[in-house]
Amino acid sequence: MLAAILWGVSGPVFLLDYLGAVAVAVVIALAVRELTGRRTRGETPDRVELAYLTDRALLACQVGVAALRRAGGVDVGELATLHAQGPPPPGSPALVRALHTALRRPQTWAAVLADPAVGRALRRTVGRLARDGWLLTRAQRRRIAMGTVPLFAVAAVGLTRLVDSAVEGRSAGGPASVAGLLLCCLATALGAWWLTEVPETGAAARRLLRRLRREHADLDPERRPVWQGRDTDTLLTGMALFGPRPLLAVDPAFAVQVGVDPERDRPRPDRKPARR
Repeated sequence: MLAAILWGVSGPVFLLDYLGAVAVAVVIALAVRELTGRRTRGETPDRVELAYLTDRALLACQVGVAALRRAGGVDVGELATLHAQGPPPPGSPALVRALHTALRRPQTWAAVLADPAVGRALRRTVGRLARDGWLLTRAQRRRIAMGTVPLFAVAAVGLTRLVDSAVEGRSAGGPASVAGLLLCCLATALGAWWLTEVPETGAAARRLLRRLRREHADLDPERRPVWQGRDTDTLLTGMALFGPRPLLAVDPAFAVQVGVDPERDRPRPDRKPARR
């Protein structure tokens, strides 16, 4: 049967069939990726959890310490240390409380991130997000990776035709067909390899983030929003959805203390209009 597939058609026809098979395999891989993690349970993630879904642990901690800072609960001390003042805001998430506990004595930001209590709070946050379906489990990630098997299989069939033609002296078509098939096989293998990089967030989480970013598009740093006079909830929402740039705009010295890179995280300069 494999011989019939490999040699039962001419080079151009085989190339067209190959492209059709690639299209089907891509649809399968993308469908598995989009259908895995669609269902969730429990409450919608809070801002700290949204920050974790956006950019993992560092952004979640930055949002948490920004909440403490805006409530007047964190001061910057000597030697780049941070120190908590007063109680945390009422109803604070577990990670914010853990950050506040770690900052009861002056510490650097690196020491805060390495604090065992902060690590435990992060693990509990991750566990809750995974339990409720916002983060993918190991089995779900394996399922998405397995969805790329048809792509690898199609690439293997194409390479088998090329190798068999070279070894057995058979004709795989004209030079254009052979070159086209070789390029398609390489592109298919590279695409399959790229798709094996499985996201940590599920389809529901990605859909939620897209919806919230549309709803709060005015907070996108690329639109250069004015942050002066904005309330704390708006600031934390902007950070959770778009990264730490809002904190850099509102409190640049403190933002640098908590790991925000002024060069990497500053807004891009406006593009100059093209000359006519």
